[in-house]
Amino acid sequence: MKKRLIIIAGAFSISFLIMGALSLFSIERLNKYTYFSRLTDKSGFVLEKIFGAEKSIRDIDRTERGYMITKDTMYVRFLYNSFDSLRNNIRDLKEITTDNAELQRTITLINATASTRIAAAKDNVAYVDSNKTSTLSKYYFDSRQLMIDCSKLLRKIHDSENILKDKRLREEQLYETLTTRTIKWLLLLFCLITLFLLILLIIELKNRMKFQEQLQAKVIDLRRSHEELQEIAFVAAHDLQEPLRKIQIFSNMLLYQKTDFIDETNRENLQRINNSALRMQSLITDLSSLTSLTKVDEVKKEVDLNRMLQFILLDIDEKVVDKGATVTVSYLPFINGFENQLKILFNALLDNALKFSRTDAKPAISITSDVTNGMELFDINPNLKQQKFNRIIITDNGIGFEKQFIAKMFQIFQRLHQQESGYDGKGIGLALCLRIMANHEGYIVADGHSQQGACFKLFFPIES
Repeated sequence: MKKRLIIIAGAFSISFLIMGALSLFSIERLNKYTYFSRLTDKSGFVLEKIFGAEKSIRDIDRTERGYMITKDTMYVRFLYNSFDSLRNNIRDLKEITTDNAELQRTITLINATASTRIAAAKDNVAYVDSNKTSTLSKYYFDSRQLMIDCSKLLRKIHDSENILKDKRLREEQLYETLTTRTIKWLLLLFCLITLFLLILLIIELKNRMKFQEQLQAKVIDLRRSHEELQEIAFVAAHDLQEPLRKIQIFSNMLLYQKTDFIDETNRENLQRINNSALRMQSLITDLSSLTSLTKVDEVKKEVDLNRMLQFILLDIDEKVVDKGATVTVSYLPFINGFENQLKILFNALLDNALKFSRTDAKPAISITSDVTNGMELFDINPNLKQQKFNRIIITDNGIGFEKQFIAKMFQIFQRLHQQESGYDGKGIGLALCLRIMANHEGYIVADGHSQQGACFKLFFPIES
């Protein structure tokens, strides 16, 4: 399932990369199309101004001749309007072609020729006004030649700009076609990738639904098994107690009422039977306590561990005095948890520290706390390294243990010391601690060395 998720994530990444590359390509094509479109529009504007300048030159020639023939002042007014129109068109041409040095030089030449043409036309009008004959002046012939020269220059610009406009128009049409095609292919590819990812997601969803059904079936089986275990625990806690009590009663009757008929060997055997029954009864009681922790009926509340430890130490004060032990407790945090379970937890850990003490040293027990992250729990769950925890550390100077037995210590009915070693224990205390920490969504970690003491670290998650 994880592999399929990686494939889907990879497909999404590739699709986004392709989409990004095609989008950039489309933007580049669109920019090219826009660029050539602007150039084409610019060429059209240049041609428009050239056409205007040519028209102004023709208007100057026509109105000049009209005034020479009729001497009507209306032609003079039209003539001067044509002068202004020619100057404006040449000025606009110069402004919109600043990026073309060659064209600027030609326009400068046209401007000079046009200025000379205008001056010659003004001189010719003055000549006509002062001369009563119909003889054509030198100014008229000069102005005619200047008009021809100016028209040639304008025609030259007109032809070159037409060629440039045709070229730009072809480029514009090419990039318009390319842009359209690119967008079409982009949409097609996007649809294909989306369809492919949709199929992958549907397949993954079906697989997850199937896995969910299987998981649900296993949860039902697990719940049924759990209920069966609870029934077994109930039987162990109640129905099995009665036969054990009868064994104890009858063995005691033989021991204390038939003393004349029982020799010493049989008396020892009966005593062993009685002791075994007592031990069996204690084990059943502890097993019942462990199984009862799997079903939590208690409500979580804020627990002051400092106050709780005071009561626990009062309860075990007699053991502490008998052992000559010292218990040092620093300030402990408030924990949101099950108070009764926390009492069992700390009681079990303190009982172990007192029980497994060395004969050559008085027990010294220390309980401290701090706030830390989950780096120490990396081997249990790497995702916990950023989680914040209230860490409570319980250390002692007892007999300790070998590190290879750490995993075994938390298993039910697993003892590191045999009964003959002189250390009493049933192998269920640490299993209770592990279960209680699990109920609090926390963790318990053990460390120690043989004959150098033990250290138990409790990690309670800090709720954000």
